[in-house]
Amino acid sequence: MSIEPVVRFRRIAHIAYSRHPVARWSRLWRSLTVDPTGETELCFADILVLPLAGLAMSLWVLGTVPGASEAIANACATACMP
Repeated sequence: MSIEPVVRFRRIAHIAYSRHPVARWSRLWRSLTVDPTGETELCFADILVLPLAGLAMSLWVLGTVPGASEAIANACATACMP
């Protein structure tokens, strides 16, 4: 029995995965989070994670909860009342 079909299938799967959008996002995230010099523990992604997560959660709430935008607008109008 030859192992060549298994090797060929593995090579095809590796090429397909490396071009997949999830793999590209993973490589991008790794390039932002890994500090090549190793001098600091803080990196570019550490600064962006919390604001981007907050923005994503806000957009998710505004998009999925009915009446959320009106409730936020009413709360802001009440808080900013002269």
